[in-house]
Amino acid sequence: MTTLRGVLKKLFGASTIEASDESRRVDYSYRVFWTKQARTWDAGKRRLIRERISALMSEAEFETNAFERHFQIEDVDGQHSGASVLALNQVLEALDATR
Repeated sequence: MTTLRGVLKKLFGASTIEASDESRRVDYSYRVFWTKQARTWDAGKRRLIRERISALMSEAEFETNAFERHFQIEDVDGQHSGASVLALNQVLEALDATR
């Protein structure tokens, strides 16, 4: 079983983008939240959600805003900010790479 620590290390160890402290805190919070959620999903659901995220991110109005919750992903409760959607996508990639 993949540990939360292992997934977060994989996610943050690969990051080469400089970001402000606030941006890093927001990104970290979203990644921790999504890691806890996505670890309970089976491979089929993770794949389906990644496909939906890919379609959403290719839309012209998609933006990686930190807090404004404009985006909804089918089979994922609530509305989410662009940064949250991006973090979920990165978590799903990391989980699939470690399994």
